[in-house]
Amino acid sequence: MLIIYVDMKAPINQDRPLDDRESSILQAIVYEYISTGKPVGSRSFVQKYSLAISPATIRNIMYDLERMEYLKQPHTSAGRIPTDKGFRFYVNALLDSYSFSLNGAQISVNEEALRREIQLDRIFSLITKMLSNESKYAAVMLTPKFDFTVVKRVVLVPMDNNEVLFILVTRTGMVLNRKVMISANITQDDLYSFSRYLTGELCGYAINEIRESIFGRLRKEKVAGVNTDVALDIAELAVAEAEEPRLHIDGVENLLKIPEMVEEERLASLLQIIEEKDILKRIMERTLENDGIYTLIGSEIKEKNVVGCSMVSTPYKIGNKLVGAIGVFGPTRMDYEKVLPLVDYTGRVVSELLTSMSK
Repeated sequence: MLIIYVDMKAPINQDRPLDDRESSILQAIVYEYISTGKPVGSRSFVQKYSLAISPATIRNIMYDLERMEYLKQPHTSAGRIPTDKGFRFYVNALLDSYSFSLNGAQISVNEEALRREIQLDRIFSLITKMLSNESKYAAVMLTPKFDFTVVKRVVLVPMDNNEVLFILVTRTGMVLNRKVMISANITQDDLYSFSRYLTGELCGYAINEIRESIFGRLRKEKVAGVNTDVALDIAELAVAEAEEPRLHIDGVENLLKIPEMVEEERLASLLQIIEEKDILKRIMERTLENDGIYTLIGSEIKEKNVVGCSMVSTPYKIGNKLVGAIGVFGPTRMDYEKVLPLVDYTGRVVSELLTSMSK
């Protein structure tokens, strides 16, 4: 009798492409784990999916996938669960094949409700609430970069101690309030004329354009009856510092209903993320580097205080300019098949809304 021994510990090429059978089994295992939250065993897996291969063959494939670091075994007697690498393979397959087309009636992002709102902060709160309700995770929104918003009106208001309150209103409804200290003696009538002059000259331009070129052009031009130098000095001082984007979060309570998110290590991580919004802000700012859907899975987030979490996000635009980002934050066991198109669709709705508001 010829006996052949197979060395199960022989080296394996971790970087080789998966064959079709390995790919389909890995995707099915990830899907099963996302659905149940439980480690996947070979026998139950074969029975559930009516596969035409034996549990032993599945075990061998799972073993190879584990050695290539697509799967891991949380306990020696348990089945396998996906690693970050396994989730990444699954998400890339979705991104390669998904057409990102959603019928608006299928989701709860109520465009009409958004269009009825006038106050921009209220719109942002509604968007994050709708997205968290639909995704069943936490929704995060980074407000637009103020530099790319278009000026609608400028008002100067006198205050005590030679201070002037500079109020700039954008077409999207964002408001910049800045106190400016002046040394010249200025009357109420002067401020009225400055307000009219600045509104007339700056209206229709974005803040970054005004800083880069409009102020320089206006310095060379004189307008009868207006001390343009003082008016421009006030405006330049007021818009010299960029207004920092803010973060809106909704649906954190959804995460507390997910068993693995309330385990000791992840719960501590989650509470710190909520408390220190700069962590999520840094993650969201990376979304603005490129157009399109953006996914960060587990260790890809590269924040030491973020454990076992993923972010699916997309930038939104005013016109053709990327100005902010919106996304869904949750466990690595996120329902990516639902969340990817949902985030993409919501980003398009926000872009269309803000673009129409800025005209």
